[in-house]
Amino acid sequence: MTNRPAIFVVKATIAPEQEAAFNAWYDTVRSAEIARVPGCLGMTRYAALPLESGLLDGGTLGGFPPSLPHAGSEPWQYMVCYEFDSEASLQAFVRSDTLRAMTKDYDSRFRGDRARFAYRQIYP
Repeated sequence: MTNRPAIFVVKATIAPEQEAAFNAWYDTVRSAEIARVPGCLGMTRYAALPLESGLLDGGTLGGFPPSLPHAGSEPWQYMVCYEFDSEASLQAFVRSDTLRAMTKDYDSRFRGDRARFAYRQIYP
């Protein structure tokens, strides 16, 4: 394990009728919860950015038709990056009761697919 920063990434697709509630909840409830997690420096949220046709692959997006709502084959609407001061802090969070409780709360509120990823900083 390194002392370099690390990020925990969660990508999700939310049912259209839940998007407003999802965004409001993430920006208030979840942001307050993550602010209390030891070693977490903050979170940044993103929404998928559709790309215009002709920008990639000579008119298609990553080999897919230009009508896709998300760039390339990325199926996720939203992404949040939780930045941690170290890999050790991220690993402690992943093993924590806090993450289990946060996951249970999320699952009770929202439908849709979700994926999680962890990365360590390698440069600079």
